[in-house]
Amino acid sequence: IEVSKVSFAYETKSILENVSFKISKGQTVALVGPSGGGKSTLLDLLPRFMDPKSGQILVDGVDIKDIKMADVRSLMGIVNQESILFNDTIFNNISFGRNASEQDVIDAAKIANAHEFILNTTDGYQTNIGDRGMKLSGGQKQRICIARAVIANPPILLLDEATSALDAESEKLVQDALNNLMKNRKRGPDYCVGKG
Repeated sequence: IEVSKVSFAYETKSILENVSFKISKGQTVALVGPSGGGKSTLLDLLPRFMDPKSGQILVDGVDIKDIKMADVRSLMGIVNQESILFNDTIFNNISFGRNASEQDVIDAAKIANAHEFILNTTDGYQTNIGDRGMKLSGGQKQRICIARAVIANPPILLLDEATSALDAESEKLVQDALNNLMKNRKRGPDYCVGKG
């Protein structure tokens, strides 16, 4: 990933000005700064939830504006501070948008340190978790979201304060799950260049 002279403003407030950096394949990078400093904004620019006011964001030397939107987003797994879950089963929340087998979902849940707590729910993987996962703890929700990222197996993983709202025990389990997710990542890009 290369961010080249990127600037962004919300209406009248400038958030990012002339930001540039490169991230090599396999590298882990942390953005550190004060609240309101533009960390989350920068993460939102990478999958093109918004476009920069100026500058470029490139993946493997290709401007993401020249890659179909769906292909840009398929390159990236996102685990946010607030878990995005649906009023559906654990299985469907993990496999969301994927044609995943039961074994795929179980394997992803194991990597995400979620398998054990899932087995202890009322109906296991078929347990309905309620609107926004209201039947789960914060740490359990995050581990379901990490399992979803495992299923997607994206070459780029974006974490936006994924453990900031958790107690120490949950944070440890989620951090272990994130470490598991980062192991043995081999998938390369498979996108189509073109406007979209």
